[in-house]
Amino acid sequence: MKRSAIEFKDDWLHSFRVYLVWARMIWLRHLVYRFNSIFNSLGSIFWVAGSLLMLNFIFQKVRSLAGWDWHSMLVLYGVYNLWWGVMVAFFNGGLAINWRVRRGSLDKIMLWPGKVFFYASMKFEPELLIHFLFGLIVLVAALIKSGLTISISNLGPFILLIFNSWLLVFFISIIFGATAFWFIENSYLTNLFWFFESLAKYPRQFFIPYKFLYLAVYTVLPVVFIAAVPTEVILGRPNWFLAAGSFLATLVAAFLAQTVWRIGLRRYSGVSI
Repeated sequence: MKRSAIEFKDDWLHSFRVYLVWARMIWLRHLVYRFNSIFNSLGSIFWVAGSLLMLNFIFQKVRSLAGWDWHSMLVLYGVYNLWWGVMVAFFNGGLAINWRVRRGSLDKIMLWPGKVFFYASMKFEPELLIHFLFGLIVLVAALIKSGLTISISNLGPFILLIFNSWLLVFFISIIFGATAFWFIENSYLTNLFWFFESLAKYPRQFFIPYKFLYLAVYTVLPVVFIAAVPTEVILGRPNWFLAAGSFLATLVAAFLAQTVWRIGLRRYSGVSI
């Protein structure tokens, strides 16, 4: 039993070392094609600025949205972009299982020593971290402008919830990506993933009038745990029941991801020649 635990640890350590080597190669490639990376980063900057401008237009017409005023929504917007930047750079790699299965590249990965589950979902897109930087800037600026005082009792749980939300989406992306074991084309499921992910930028109270959607954002794809719940914590109005629920949602998603992956892998016969 002790030996198996050591082997399990060694597998993960080896897999992580492989990831670091792979990420370094990705980084070097981005340095070679740095003009393309700079162009992509500029596109991200315009995307963030455009979304912020649209939010400003909305609040020129209304005083609050689902009970959230301008400063609160600005904090939520900052938290969402802070989360989104790291998520798309590292944590939604499970969606890549889709094209790995269809192109047959999963066959090669299965020969690597270590965790195939980890290799199949590896992700690193460094230029997208610009969203994290701008999200952090917007968040800090909004907190300063609103005059809110951040205490350790709020900051600690907030950081834990953000880390948890990255893991939550990571496991959900694996569930969606692993459907490729059953479906020849599952792009509609990928589009559904991105649709629900886009809802994470809104307060959870926003969904109350829409009963089915309200249920879905708590259960089917629990996006309210991604940005809204951590934002309520940093604003000093936490719902600890929902905060605890976000960790439970991650555990459930982790179990489902492992289950779907293992069942799907048993169905996979390979497509390489």
